[in-house]
Amino acid sequence: MRTPHLFVHPLRSWERHRLQRELRQARDPRFRDRLDAVLLSAEGWTVSRIAKFVGKNYCTVRLWILDFNRLGMDGIQVQKPQGPPRKIDVDGEACLQVALSQNPRDMGYRFTRWTLATLAEHLYREVHVRVSAPTLSRTLARLRYRYKRPKHSLRHRQNRRKVNRVRRERDVLLKKPSDIPTASSSSSRTNANSISIPA
Repeated sequence: MRTPHLFVHPLRSWERHRLQRELRQARDPRFRDRLDAVLLSAEGWTVSRIAKFVGKNYCTVRLWILDFNRLGMDGIQVQKPQGPPRKIDVDGEACLQVALSQNPRDMGYRFTRWTLATLAEHLYREVHVRVSAPTLSRTLARLRYRYKRPKHSLRHRQNRRKVNRVRRERDVLLKKPSDIPTASSSSSRTNANSISIPA
């Protein structure tokens, strides 16, 4: 049932000034519509007339006015959508933290380093949550873990002197032919046309 005489409560001067200031500064059109509705209601406009003016449903405008009367400015703020719930909940995050603090071999696996794929499989085995690699990567970032592909190196087992000697020898062998000293032009050369065959 419609209540045609529903209006906002009489505005104090500071409330009106704040609403007008917010209206000048508001960037969100949804918030501007709500501010307009409150100010117009304070001017004596009916809910039906305001609904036509802002292009909204009668019930929507009525709720705005009721919310403003009950909560003030907080009642007409535009709430950000929360989005879907996280796929990896608190239990899943705890499971990941425990896994990342241990060597996979100690947990019965045959590998020694975690990858996104193996972590996702471990998560499914432990808490029955199936997630994609990008979702897992975002969760690890949120938990402040840095994921990098490991680089295997044997540099710590190398003898620096021998490595430097081999590099010098390699560099000599890889020099361009123009860099390699050649015999003087006066030296005798043979080619296919000047080969002498003994009689």
